[in-house]
Amino acid sequence: MKQIKIITPADRPGTVADITERLADNGVNILAMEVTDDHAHGVILLEAEPYDEALRALAGAGFDAVSEEVIVIRIKDEPGALARVAARFREPMINISAMRIVRRDGGWATVILSTGDNDAARELLKDCLA
Repeated sequence: MKQIKIITPADRPGTVADITERLADNGVNILAMEVTDDHAHGVILLEAEPYDEALRALAGAGFDAVSEEVIVIRIKDEPGALARVAARFREPMINISAMRIVRRDGGWATVILSTGDNDAARELLKDCLA
């Protein structure tokens, strides 16, 4: 799965409106969106369709938008489940660069993550790939 990462200046009111309006004007449907601001910069993560059109629209509007490949897994929604997944990366020395729980439903959690080596990570997680 691919997501779009946009890095923006911090504390710039209207950025989310600018991005969402630009996507709407180009017929892009936003499937998921996460916005964070650490007062140094903002980070916006998007899942959108059509994906390529979203990237073109954002680049055309001057946004620093990059494509990021992510891995989708499904794990039991119970204490320690995420810790067990994260521990798999310790010995092979694979860095987890991003991880977030995107859905919890019926005793299961859907998690997306990106790593320093997504191919090796997929092999480590083959039993729980969504």
